[in-house]
Amino acid sequence: MTEDDAGLASMTGFGRHSTYHGGRELCVECRSVNHKRLSTRVDTPDELGWLQPKISSRLNDVLNRGRVDVRVQVRPADADHSPQFDVIDEERFAAVAQTLTELAGDCGLCTPVGAEAIFEYTEFFERSTSEVLDEQGAEVLLEVFDEALGKLIGSRRREGQGIARQMAQYLEQLDGLLDEVIEFKERADDDKWSAVETRLREAVEQFGVDEIDENRLAQEVAYYVEKGDIAEELQRARAHVDNVGELITGEREAVGKKLDFYLQELVRETNTMASKSRHPRLTECIIDMKSIVEKMREQAANIE
Repeated sequence: MTEDDAGLASMTGFGRHSTYHGGRELCVECRSVNHKRLSTRVDTPDELGWLQPKISSRLNDVLNRGRVDVRVQVRPADADHSPQFDVIDEERFAAVAQTLTELAGDCGLCTPVGAEAIFEYTEFFERSTSEVLDEQGAEVLLEVFDEALGKLIGSRRREGQGIARQMAQYLEQLDGLLDEVIEFKERADDDKWSAVETRLREAVEQFGVDEIDENRLAQEVAYYVEKGDIAEELQRARAHVDNVGELITGEREAVGKKLDFYLQELVRETNTMASKSRHPRLTECIIDMKSIVEKMREQAANIE
């Protein structure tokens, strides 16, 4: 697997290829932008409309997401690439000229019919694209499309690699903040028990209660400590971070939807942790985590 074949792929890209065949330039352009699903649109000359299903089928075989526009152009080649001038069908040209001459004679017109008058009726003697492109030409055109599609895919993969590098940097920052939150939690757990117990004892004293049920007090302390505990959220967040790391460093391409899911879950966990936090530094770390996750979601929105 080459460098361009591995890793993430963006949904944004461009590919163009052209060649010459039978005095014609055959050109195909492929563009793609973000879209929730795969949406394709193929624009061909009317005479080559039968190629559209084949092109759409090839797009469906190799792409998973994105809005893809394909434009097929067939035009006369320039002098350097056109071995012969074959736009005009000579027999039909002669028939048009004869018909015009006969009509002029029937109408008593003395002015001879010139080339300028004949070329007013080009649609009757110009050869169509389908006439110029024989079966071999159509195969050549499909080969041109394949080349343009390959360039589009390469463009999407190169941009995807850039996104992967950026997301890896974000992930490293997120991992560091997660470690800091876990370390802070472990240090603060013991202090939290004593702080909650002290507050409960002070509250009981304010009501003039002489004796305290130590068992009940312990239950209440455990309840309030557990209510503010973020151990489960941290465990799930760590699992989501690990999953995101595997996706952006793996060789699978169509991972955009999975990335969005895990990042959305990370947003959910950081929101829950922020609502439970009662310490300024811990809250600051969690807010920084959420900010990084949001940046990653922006990047992931462009991944196939």
